[in-house]
Amino acid sequence: MPFKHVHHVKVTVSNLDRSIAFYCDQLGFELIYQADRENLSSYDTIMNMQDVKLRIAMLTHSASGFMLALIEFQNPPSVVREVKNNYVGPSSLALEVDDARAEFDRLSAAGVMTMSGPTEIMREGRSVSIAFYFLDPDKIPIEIWQALDS
Repeated sequence: MPFKHVHHVKVTVSNLDRSIAFYCDQLGFELIYQADRENLSSYDTIMNMQDVKLRIAMLTHSASGFMLALIEFQNPPSVVREVKNNYVGPSSLALEVDDARAEFDRLSAAGVMTMSGPTEIMREGRSVSIAFYFLDPDKIPIEIWQALDS
C-alpha cells in the first residue's frame, strides 16, 4: 500500500491529564490540542463500537515532527491490561537520543520507573547501541535508544 507518511501513533491511557503531563514534562512533547469527542456516528463506525465517548490529546515533538495521540476512553471504558514486549501487537515506543545514560539519570531522578539500566546492545561481537526501557504512568514501556559509532 503506498502511503504518504505516518500521521500519528495512538496510545490509549487511563488518565489523560496525567499522561499529558508525563509526555510533555518528561519527553519534551508539546500539546497541540485537547478535546472531548462523543455522539459521532463516524467514530462508532470506524472503531466498531457503540456510543463512543473519549478524551483526546494530540501532541507533537517539534524537533522530529513526530505526532502522538493520547486517548482516554470513557465509553466504552478503557481496559487496563498487562503490557509486555513479547505480547503480540504494539509493545513500545522507541525514542532515539544522543546520550542514553544521561537520559536514564534524568528520568531516574524524576522518579520515573525503569525496567533496566542503560545496556550496551551487542551484535556480531561489537557494541552497536545503548538502550533501556522505562514505563509511562500506565506502565507502557518506552525504549530509549542511542546509536554507537561503528
